[in-house]
Amino acid sequence: MGEFNFTIKYDSGAKEFDGLDHYYGAQSLFGISQILLIGFHAFFNKDILTQAPSAKGFRLVLGKSKTGSWEQAIQLVITDQTVMQVANDLGKNALYDLLKWVLLTGVGGRYALKYRKSIKRARELERENDDLQEKLDEALRRAHSPVKHQGLNVHVMSGRTTLVTFNESTLNYLETELISDETQIVDCAISRFNARTGTGRLIKSLDAVSVPFMPIDRLPPTQNTALADNLGQVARGIFAPTKLLVSEVTDSAGYIKRYRLHRVIRN
Repeated sequence: MGEFNFTIKYDSGAKEFDGLDHYYGAQSLFGISQILLIGFHAFFNKDILTQAPSAKGFRLVLGKSKTGSWEQAIQLVITDQTVMQVANDLGKNALYDLLKWVLLTGVGGRYALKYRKSIKRARELERENDDLQEKLDEALRRAHSPVKHQGLNVHVMSGRTTLVTFNESTLNYLETELISDETQIVDCAISRFNARTGTGRLIKSLDAVSVPFMPIDRLPPTQNTALADNLGQVARGIFAPTKLLVSEVTDSAGYIKRYRLHRVIRN
Protein backbone atom coordinates (compact mmCIF):
# COMPACT_ATOMS: atom_id res chain seq x y z
CA MET A 1 0.00 0.00 0.00
CA GLY A 2 2.21 2.79 -1.26
CA GLU A 3 -0.24 5.29 -2.68
CA PHE A 4 -3.64 6.93 -2.22
CA ASN A 5 -5.58 8.43 -5.11
CA PHE A 6 -7.92 11.39 -4.86
CA THR A 7 -9.99 13.42 -7.30
CA ILE A 8 -11.05 17.02 -6.70
CA LYS A 9 -14.17 17.89 -8.71
CA TYR A 10 -15.70 21.34 -9.22
CA ASP A 11 -19.30 21.73 -10.40
CA SER A 12 -22.50 23.78 -10.05
CA GLY A 13 -23.53 24.85 -6.56
CA ALA A 14 -25.42 28.00 -5.59
CA LYS A 15 -24.63 29.20 -9.11
CA GLU A 16 -24.38 27.38 -12.42
CA PHE A 17 -20.91 26.21 -13.38
CA ASP A 18 -19.35 28.55 -15.91
CA GLY A 19 -15.68 27.65 -15.66
CA LEU A 20 -13.28 27.50 -12.73
CA ASP A 21 -11.44 30.75 -12.13
CA HIS A 22 -7.70 30.06 -12.18
CA TYR A 23 -6.93 32.02 -9.00
CA TYR A 24 -9.74 30.55 -6.90
CA GLY A 25 -9.09 27.08 -8.26
CA ALA A 26 -5.39 27.34 -7.38
CA GLN A 27 -6.25 28.55 -3.88
CA SER A 28 -8.67 25.66 -3.45
CA LEU A 29 -6.16 23.01 -4.58
CA PHE A 30 -3.52 24.60 -2.33
CA GLY A 31 -5.89 24.33 0.66
CA ILE A 32 -6.83 20.73 -0.10
CA SER A 33 -3.15 19.82 -0.50
CA GLN A 34 -2.45 21.38 2.92
CA ILE A 35 -5.25 19.32 4.45
CA LEU A 36 -3.87 16.10 2.95
CA LEU A 37 -0.28 16.86 3.98
CA ILE A 38 -1.03 17.95 7.56
CA GLY A 39 -3.69 15.27 8.04
CA PHE A 40 -1.75 12.29 6.74
CA HIS A 41 1.43 13.43 8.52
CA ALA A 42 -0.58 13.34 11.76
CA PHE A 43 -2.04 9.92 10.96
CA PHE A 44 1.36 8.43 10.05
CA ASN A 45 3.64 10.18 12.57
CA LYS A 46 1.30 11.12 15.46
CA ASP A 47 2.64 14.66 15.15
CA ILE A 48 0.67 17.81 14.31
CA LEU A 49 2.48 20.17 11.98
CA THR A 50 2.25 23.94 11.69
CA GLN A 51 3.57 24.05 8.12
CA ALA A 52 2.40 21.55 5.49
CA PRO A 53 5.77 21.36 3.62
CA SER A 54 7.32 19.79 6.75
CA ALA A 55 5.33 16.58 6.19
CA LYS A 56 7.63 13.55 6.25
CA GLY A 57 7.60 10.16 4.61
CA PHE A 58 5.32 10.87 1.65
CA ARG A 59 4.59 13.45 -1.05
CA LEU A 60 1.69 14.65 -3.19
CA VAL A 61 1.79 14.37 -6.97
CA LEU A 62 -0.66 16.09 -9.31
CA GLY A 63 -2.16 13.69 -11.82
CA LYS A 64 -3.37 14.51 -15.32
CA SER A 65 -6.78 16.18 -15.37
CA LYS A 66 -9.45 14.63 -17.55
CA THR A 67 -9.81 16.31 -20.90
CA GLY A 68 -12.82 18.61 -21.00
CA SER A 69 -13.57 18.27 -17.29
CA TRP A 70 -12.86 20.20 -14.11
CA GLU A 71 -11.49 17.32 -12.13
CA GLN A 72 -7.97 17.30 -10.73
CA ALA A 73 -6.27 14.05 -9.73
CA ILE A 74 -3.96 14.06 -6.70
CA GLN A 75 -1.84 11.07 -5.73
CA LEU A 76 -0.29 10.65 -2.29
CA VAL A 77 2.88 8.56 -2.62
CA ILE A 78 4.64 7.07 0.42
CA THR A 79 8.42 7.46 0.19
CA ASP A 80 9.61 6.16 3.57
CA GLN A 81 9.71 2.54 4.71
CA THR A 82 8.76 3.37 8.31
CA VAL A 83 5.74 5.34 7.16
CA MET A 84 4.87 2.46 4.83
CA GLN A 85 4.85 0.07 7.80
CA VAL A 86 2.60 2.42 9.79
CA ALA A 87 0.24 2.76 6.82
CA ASN A 88 0.06 -1.02 6.39
CA ASP A 89 -0.60 -1.45 10.11
CA LEU A 90 -3.40 1.10 10.16
CA GLY A 91 -4.85 -0.10 6.86
CA LYS A 92 -6.54 1.90 4.12
CA ASN A 93 -9.98 1.67 5.72
CA ALA A 94 -8.78 3.31 8.94
CA LEU A 95 -6.77 5.98 7.08
CA TYR A 96 -9.71 6.97 4.86
CA ASP A 97 -11.90 6.90 7.98
CA LEU A 98 -9.54 9.36 9.69
CA LEU A 99 -9.43 11.62 6.63
CA LYS A 100 -13.22 11.70 6.37
CA TRP A 101 -13.39 12.51 10.10
CA VAL A 102 -10.98 15.43 9.68
CA LEU A 103 -12.75 16.78 6.58
CA LEU A 104 -16.30 16.53 7.91
CA THR A 105 -15.78 17.66 11.50
CA GLY A 106 -13.80 20.64 10.22
CA VAL A 107 -16.91 21.96 8.44
CA GLY A 108 -19.54 21.06 11.04
CA GLY A 109 -20.31 17.51 9.96
CA ARG A 110 -21.15 14.88 12.55
CA TYR A 111 -18.99 11.86 11.79
CA ALA A 112 -18.32 8.90 14.07
CA LEU A 113 -15.15 6.94 13.36
CA LYS A 114 -15.92 3.35 12.36
CA TYR A 115 -12.74 1.37 12.98
CA ARG A 116 -10.86 0.47 16.17
CA LYS A 117 -7.51 1.61 14.76
CA SER A 118 -8.81 4.95 13.53
CA ILE A 119 -10.53 5.60 16.87
CA LYS A 120 -7.28 4.84 18.72
CA ARG A 121 -5.23 7.12 16.46
CA ALA A 122 -7.74 9.97 16.83
CA ARG A 123 -7.58 9.66 20.62
CA GLU A 124 -3.77 9.74 20.47
CA LEU A 125 -3.86 12.91 18.38
CA GLU A 126 -6.31 14.59 20.73
CA ARG A 127 -3.78 14.24 23.55
CA GLU A 128 -1.29 16.40 21.63
CA ASN A 129 -0.92 20.03 22.74
CA ASP A 130 -1.93 21.31 19.30
CA ASP A 131 -5.42 20.84 17.93
CA LEU A 132 -5.46 19.22 14.48
CA GLN A 133 -8.74 20.87 13.50
CA GLU A 134 -7.42 24.31 14.44
CA LYS A 135 -4.36 23.74 12.25
CA LEU A 136 -6.61 22.90 9.30
CA ASP A 137 -9.02 25.84 9.62
CA GLU A 138 -7.11 28.17 7.28
CA ALA A 139 -6.63 25.39 4.72
CA LEU A 140 -10.36 24.62 4.78
CA ARG A 141 -11.14 28.28 4.11
CA ARG A 142 -8.77 28.26 1.11
CA ALA A 143 -10.40 25.07 -0.19
CA HIS A 144 -13.72 26.94 -0.21
CA SER A 145 -12.48 29.76 -2.48
CA PRO A 146 -14.58 28.66 -5.52
CA VAL A 147 -17.59 28.23 -3.19
CA LYS A 148 -17.28 31.74 -1.80
CA HIS A 149 -16.38 33.62 -4.96
CA GLN A 150 -18.05 31.59 -7.74
CA GLY A 151 -20.92 29.75 -6.03
CA LEU A 152 -19.50 26.34 -6.97
CA ASN A 153 -19.39 23.05 -5.09
CA VAL A 154 -16.09 21.27 -4.41
CA HIS A 155 -16.02 17.49 -4.03
CA VAL A 156 -13.08 15.61 -2.51
CA MET A 157 -13.32 12.05 -3.79
CA SER A 158 -11.54 8.73 -3.50
CA GLY A 159 -12.50 6.58 -6.45
CA ARG A 160 -16.26 6.90 -6.77
CA THR A 161 -16.68 7.70 -3.07
CA THR A 162 -17.22 11.34 -2.11
CA LEU A 163 -15.37 12.00 1.15
CA VAL A 164 -16.75 15.53 1.58
CA THR A 165 -18.54 18.21 -0.42
CA PHE A 166 -17.73 21.85 0.28
CA ASN A 167 -20.73 24.08 -0.45
CA GLU A 168 -22.61 27.14 0.83
CA SER A 169 -23.59 25.29 4.01
CA THR A 170 -20.02 24.31 4.93
CA LEU A 171 -18.76 27.81 4.04
CA ASN A 172 -21.42 29.26 6.33
CA TYR A 173 -20.19 27.02 9.13
CA LEU A 174 -16.62 28.26 8.70
CA GLU A 175 -17.46 31.95 8.48
CA THR A 176 -20.39 32.39 10.90
CA GLU A 177 -20.09 32.51 14.68
CA LEU A 178 -22.93 33.37 17.04
CA ILE A 179 -21.89 33.76 20.68
CA SER A 180 -24.59 33.06 23.23
CA ASP A 181 -25.04 35.40 26.19
CA GLU A 182 -26.50 32.55 28.25
CA THR A 183 -24.40 30.16 30.31
CA GLN A 184 -25.13 26.53 31.06
CA ILE A 185 -23.59 23.69 33.01
CA VAL A 186 -22.40 20.70 30.98
CA ASP A 187 -21.40 17.30 32.38
CA CYS A 188 -18.42 16.15 30.36
CA ALA A 189 -14.92 14.72 30.36
CA ILE A 190 -11.76 16.22 28.89
CA SER A 191 -10.21 14.49 25.86
CA ARG A 192 -7.54 17.11 25.12
CA PHE A 193 -6.11 19.94 27.23
CA ASN A 194 -3.31 22.48 26.86
CA ALA A 195 -2.50 23.86 30.30
CA ARG A 196 -0.58 26.80 28.85
CA THR A 197 -3.51 28.17 26.84
CA GLY A 198 -6.41 26.63 28.75
CA THR A 199 -7.87 25.31 25.50
CA GLY A 200 -8.94 21.74 24.83
CA ARG A 201 -11.74 19.43 23.81
CA LEU A 202 -14.58 17.90 25.79
CA ILE A 203 -16.68 14.78 25.28
CA LYS A 204 -20.00 13.65 26.72
CA SER A 205 -19.13 9.96 26.47
CA LEU A 206 -15.97 8.01 25.62
CA ASP A 207 -17.23 7.36 22.08
CA ALA A 208 -18.66 10.84 21.48
CA VAL A 209 -17.36 13.40 18.99
CA SER A 210 -15.25 15.94 20.85
CA VAL A 211 -16.06 19.66 20.90
CA PRO A 212 -13.38 22.34 21.40
CA PHE A 213 -13.46 24.82 24.26
CA MET A 214 -11.47 27.91 25.15
CA PRO A 215 -11.50 29.92 28.38
CA ILE A 216 -12.91 33.44 28.47
CA ASP A 217 -10.01 34.37 30.76
CA ARG A 218 -6.90 32.77 32.20
CA LEU A 219 -7.83 29.78 34.37
CA PRO A 220 -6.68 29.61 38.00
CA PRO A 221 -4.11 26.86 38.72
CA THR A 222 -6.65 24.77 40.63
CA GLN A 223 -8.98 24.66 37.62
CA ASN A 224 -6.09 23.84 35.29
CA THR A 225 -5.25 20.94 37.59
CA ALA A 226 -8.85 19.71 37.64
CA LEU A 227 -9.00 19.64 33.83
CA ALA A 228 -5.60 17.94 33.55
CA ASP A 229 -6.61 15.30 36.12
CA ASN A 230 -9.80 14.57 34.20
CA LEU A 231 -7.79 14.25 30.96
CA GLY A 232 -5.62 11.66 32.69
CA GLN A 233 -8.68 9.59 33.56
CA VAL A 234 -9.93 9.68 29.96
CA ALA A 235 -6.47 8.58 28.80
CA ARG A 236 -6.91 5.49 31.02
CA GLY A 237 -10.32 4.79 29.49
CA ILE A 238 -12.28 6.14 32.46
CA PHE A 239 -15.23 8.47 31.83
CA ALA A 240 -15.57 10.54 35.02
CA PRO A 241 -17.71 13.60 34.21
CA THR A 242 -16.86 17.00 35.58
CA LYS A 243 -19.09 20.07 35.49
CA LEU A 244 -18.16 23.09 33.39
CA LEU A 245 -19.92 26.44 33.21
CA VAL A 246 -19.91 27.33 29.51
CA SER A 247 -21.60 29.39 26.82
CA GLU A 248 -22.12 28.19 23.25
CA VAL A 249 -20.58 29.43 20.02
CA THR A 250 -22.69 28.21 17.09
CA ASP A 251 -23.05 28.69 13.36
CA SER A 252 -26.22 30.24 11.92
CA ALA A 253 -27.93 26.83 11.80
CA GLY A 254 -27.38 26.32 15.54
CA TYR A 255 -24.61 23.72 15.32
CA ILE A 256 -22.12 24.05 18.17
CA LYS A 257 -18.67 25.05 16.96
CA ARG A 258 -17.08 25.35 20.38
CA TYR A 259 -17.73 26.29 23.99
CA ARG A 260 -16.48 29.33 25.88
CA LEU A 261 -15.35 28.08 29.28
CA HIS A 262 -16.25 30.36 32.22
CA ARG A 263 -15.12 28.10 35.04
CA VAL A 264 -14.78 24.55 36.31
CA ILE A 265 -17.34 23.64 38.94
CA ARG A 266 -15.59 21.46 41.46
CA ASN A 267 -17.56 18.38 42.51
